Amino acid sequence: FQVQGGAQPHLAQLLAVRSLFSGSLLALNRLQVDHVRALSQVLFLTPHLPAFFLRHRLRSHVLEIRHLDRALLHLGLGQLSEEELRAACYLRGLNSTHLGQAECRAWLEQWLGLSCELQASEASLLAHSMVLLSLNYSR
Repeated sequence: FQVQGGAQPHLAQLLAVRSLFSGSLLALNRLQVDHVRALSQVLFLTPHLPAFFLRHRLRSHVLEIRHLDRALLHLGLGQLSEEELRAACYLRGLNSTHLGQAECRAWLEQWLGLSCELQASEASLLAHSMVLLSLNYSR
């Protein structure tokens, strides 16, 4: 990915590296505790817990969002008000303050495309994607 250069990864690029986030050093249970703390802060979770609890809570939170994503996909994004759309983006790591409604909807569609494709064992990729997909969005 070229996120540091201002680019945003495509869905296909994220899906192509999915195996790296489930059984390797990038799986949630294998990440360094400082890395887990940083991901927790992205999700507005307190980073001040022992490593085991941090990992467990981060995984639970990400999987809860994944569950909400499946329900949202079933409901349809067209059912959301602008306020609900912005709240859904915010929950998933995107600050939509300076984005139009169409941009928020496009980002959320991309997010749902990733989230609903991933398995529970790929929670680490979903957590990392909150940063990767929102960092350079609409720059």
